[in-house]
Amino acid sequence: MNEQNRNSIWPIVLTVVITAIVVGGGMYWWQSTKVTLQTPTEEVADTQSAQTTKPEEPEEVVETKTTTATIEQGYSYGSPQWESFTSAIKTKTGEVMESFYAPESPADDDIIFVSTSGDTTGEWPNMKSTNKIYSYNIKTGELSKLYEEHENRILRTMGIEDSKLIVMYDLIDNSPGPCFSVWADWNDFGYLDVENPSTLRPYTVPGYQVQKGKDEQKECEAEMGF
Repeated sequence: MNEQNRNSIWPIVLTVVITAIVVGGGMYWWQSTKVTLQTPTEEVADTQSAQTTKPEEPEEVVETKTTTATIEQGYSYGSPQWESFTSAIKTKTGEVMESFYAPESPADDDIIFVSTSGDTTGEWPNMKSTNKIYSYNIKTGELSKLYEEHENRILRTMGIEDSKLIVMYDLIDNSPGPCFSVWADWNDFGYLDVENPSTLRPYTVPGYQVQKGKDEQKECEAEMGF
């Protein structure tokens, strides 16, 4: 009886062992497959995250350069063209050229600016002069009036700073001595905006130009033996 019981138990035990091996192997294979499938997905997610998150770029530093406008004086009495265009302007207007300098237009080198005086009224020292400022094309001969006044003074163009045409307000009867410097010895100036020439406005000569006038004055005095 015991022999028969033992013989009948072995098939059951064997069946249980085989079942455990199959089930255990299946679970192990399923877990391995799950890990294998999940890993690439996680790597892709990490890669996308790395691509999406970009390092902050440093702010671009823009250097700002400041430029100082300078006074351009243009043609003067010693220029070869001076006699040519002043004679042409006198012929056209019948007026007296009063410019100390004829500065060029910043927009066109062929265009210069000049000042003239015409008829006077009244008695000295309250005499008034008809003063005009023109633009003149030295190639075409075109003359255009920019400004006119009737005042107790003379206007003398001196230079240009950007669009500011600098004008000296001179006395009608003024006879300065040798080595006189307009920039160093005079302080009554105005300017006309050549882009909008409606009126004259006060102008203060910059320090560097005053110093330039003083230096030229010293050179003149040295040459004259003063």
